[in-house]
Amino acid sequence: ERTAELKVKYGFDTDKPVVLHVGHLNEGRNIRQLMNIRDDYQVLLVTSTATKNEQDKKLKAQLLDRDNIRIIDDYVENINEVYQLADVYFFPVVEGGHCIDLPLSCLEAAACGLTVVTTPYGAMKEFEGKDGFLFIDSFEELNSVIDTALRGEKGKSRKSVIGYDWNNAVSELLDIK
Repeated sequence: ERTAELKVKYGFDTDKPVVLHVGHLNEGRNIRQLMNIRDDYQVLLVTSTATKNEQDKKLKAQLLDRDNIRIIDDYVENINEVYQLADVYFFPVVEGGHCIDLPLSCLEAAACGLTVVTTPYGAMKEFEGKDGFLFIDSFEELNSVIDTALRGEKGKSRKSVIGYDWNNAVSELLDIK
């Protein structure tokens, strides 16, 4: 119910799945792959306001040419709502140096119970075989992996990232002697 409520609030069709990516709008992040997501999915890209002036304007125009892609590049006060309205999180980065080794957006998505469809980038490899994480070897299989993610049980990814929870991290630090 909350997902449908938030889809309405943000102007999305409640009957169509939303595939989310949160990150910088540039070629190095491989954002172009969002254009390969089928039209029966709604794609939401939320970009950083801190790097808004560094956005690839040509790429942004190409993304916005697609009817199923929406970009939010203004401050979102309740960013948690964006994760809550989504049905799947997609992380397309493949080249090193374009993102931190353990992408926080993937952890945030998993903490919200979203299934994360990802490349084996950096430390994301550590989540292979974990509940709520699906890996793509080729972008040609992207839509079928998203289909699989949507058929799966929601909320399982949270267990896979609970070790990164602040309470657990602080406990581990306090135990170091």
